[in-house]
Amino acid sequence: MSGVVVALWGGVIGLDETSFAQLMLSRPLLAGGLTGLLFGRPVAGMTIGLLLEAFALVILPIGAARYPEAGTATVAATAAYVETAGPTLDPGLALLAVVFALVWEWLAGASVTGMRRVNEWLTALPAGAPAARARALERRHLAAVGLDFVRAAVVTVTGFGVASVLLRAFGSPWPLGPQLTRGLLTVAATAMLGAALPVFGGWVERRLPFLVGILCGSLLLLLR
Repeated sequence: MSGVVVALWGGVIGLDETSFAQLMLSRPLLAGGLTGLLFGRPVAGMTIGLLLEAFALVILPIGAARYPEAGTATVAATAAYVETAGPTLDPGLALLAVVFALVWEWLAGASVTGMRRVNEWLTALPAGAPAARARALERRHLAAVGLDFVRAAVVTVTGFGVASVLLRAFGSPWPLGPQLTRGLLTVAATAMLGAALPVFGGWVERRLPFLVGILCGSLLLLLR
């Protein structure tokens, strides 16, 4: 049953990337959080999604450029994590899930490129009356959307299966301690957030909210 849920949800996330709606559900933060919610582990899902969102901020999916598909990879990695980890956050498994998602999203991105080639073939409309051509275009458009759903579902459920095997195989004998693993995750996410700063106008334009964020985060740590 988990595989069916992951496949259907991954298909929806894949459609949201480009084909239909674009409600930002495919952003890793939302994709991870909602996947965790589906499995009854919203906090774990938000944690994985937040870490992957830090890496996705530097990627601008503009036009026909090749870019990783972070949404479906986040669903696969998050579902594998919540099915493998215990009720408390497991830093080792979380790190493995994040690394897997970062690799898998490039494979998912390659499937998007392949789907574009299929769309090129679908748009080769037959000659005929304008009304017939309009109906043919509509049918082919719907076919392209349906195929994109299937593509995303297959990519996601396959990634879920692979990630589940890897997390079970390498998660238990994790050699690093929990504190060191948390430190690695924090440093990696912070570095990617710093790299994404130019996307939002750079330090000069965003220094005030950046400093306010540091102040608020420091106060939260002191009040714990």
